[in-house]
Amino acid sequence: MDCPRRILFHRYYEGFSGGHLKLKDYIDHTLSVKWLEPLLFVDSSSQSFHLWNNHRCLTKEYSPMSADIVFVAGIDWRALNNFIGIEYQKPIINLIQHVRHADPGTELYSYLSRKAIRICVSQEVADAIANTKVCNGAIYTIQNGVELRDLNNESCQTCYDVAIAGLKNPKLAFELDLMLTKIGMSVLTLTRQLPRDQYLSKIKHARVVITLPNHREGFYLPALEAMVMEIPLVCPDCIGNRSFCRDNDTCLMPSFDASSIVDSALELLRNDELANRLKHNAKIQSSLHSLESERKSFLEILSTLA
Repeated sequence: MDCPRRILFHRYYEGFSGGHLKLKDYIDHTLSVKWLEPLLFVDSSSQSFHLWNNHRCLTKEYSPMSADIVFVAGIDWRALNNFIGIEYQKPIINLIQHVRHADPGTELYSYLSRKAIRICVSQEVADAIANTKVCNGAIYTIQNGVELRDLNNESCQTCYDVAIAGLKNPKLAFELDLMLTKIGMSVLTLTRQLPRDQYLSKIKHARVVITLPNHREGFYLPALEAMVMEIPLVCPDCIGNRSFCRDNDTCLMPSFDASSIVDSALELLRNDELANRLKHNAKIQSSLHSLESERKSFLEILSTLA
């Protein structure tokens, strides 16, 4: 029987982020098949407690030359600086999670010329790096998936008119909170990092969710999570949400302006027909973003390297 293909992952962990969560999903994808053996090295500069504490695939040594496939994301490329030309000796898979990789003059941009198989979390990210004309290697798009079963919102009691996911824009979140409470709305405003299960358990009790991304994202997961939970959504455009956030179809997409966002939330609270239509369309759209679909697409790419 052939030995499993060893795929080596690397992480610098300075605190929880959606990017770390997605890397965890990709490690779990490789654990789902017998022909792959994932190994994860967490850099010693990382926090002591991270997503992979006591994980079965942890390794104490980062040895890319002894791996069959090397997986990098973000600044993980730094760990390969001492292995000159490794990308011409074995496959490198590069997960690209943000459109900022296409910003000239940045560290992330400098890695695009390194030979790799690039997996982009949205078509917008894929288009951004392809348009640089400097990418060395194939570019694939695998839309981010979520565990749909974890987000079931059936028979959930409503406690708030509006929930605001404001971690990335607390100033605007508090401005919205003030405007909505002044007109008698009950509002839940979240502006600090919470464990994902706690965050979701709070959000699901709202009639309407406002999510506030950065102006530029690679893929904005909180918006998709609200869609899966069938909560009418208000989410401004952030580039990386355009494939699933469509104005007046799956959500409302006002500008990054407090008055416009409040008007959109109030419209959803007043207009049941609109809210129900958006929920219906969003549910259909979100069903296309399962972890199972993401896993299948990733393993198909890996199978070509086996």
